[in-house]
Amino acid sequence: MSYVKQFLLFASLVFLTACSEITDDLKPSSSDQREDVVDGSIGNMPGQILSDFTIIDTENNDFTLSEHLNGGTTPADVIVLYFTMWCPVCLSHTDHIHNFIIPQFSGRGTVVYALVDYVSGSVSITRASAEANGYSNSVFTILADEDQQLFDQLNAAMGSVVVIDNDGTILLNEDYRTGTALAEILELQLP
Repeated sequence: MSYVKQFLLFASLVFLTACSEITDDLKPSSSDQREDVVDGSIGNMPGQILSDFTIIDTENNDFTLSEHLNGGTTPADVIVLYFTMWCPVCLSHTDHIHNFIIPQFSGRGTVVYALVDYVSGSVSITRASAEANGYSNSVFTILADEDQQLFDQLNAAMGSVVVIDNDGTILLNEDYRTGTALAEILELQLP
């Protein structure tokens, strides 16, 4: 090995050992590193109240959170938001919600199931995406998050599912994965 390679290897090792605090995030931990949540505060974490928002749906109607809460014009027991970009993973999750979750809780209270398209950038493209994927005339309300306002407000990601109760409290805000967490929340919340 040449002296240059030996020097670079030595320098790399010195650099890495000098930055030991950087490697802390490489050590897995089972403890939750997030800040404590104060129940009833405004925010995007479970236990917090979601600030009111208005977003347009694919029928060009405003969807306002407060209208679906207690005292609103069309109150629901629970609002379920699923953040989609119409990719295969998102479609798999959406199919699971449509084919298993919705039938499992059919007839148990009022649930608003909404797909939030945060990547299309316009109502017309969101509408076309919903139609192309077979969801235009489904039980889902399709929301066009044109400027990613709701996506940012909830600190969402592809495949995030958010459940909000009728008082505006966030009950769940996490990746969909298997749908088990969603089913458990709905089981607890619905009559």
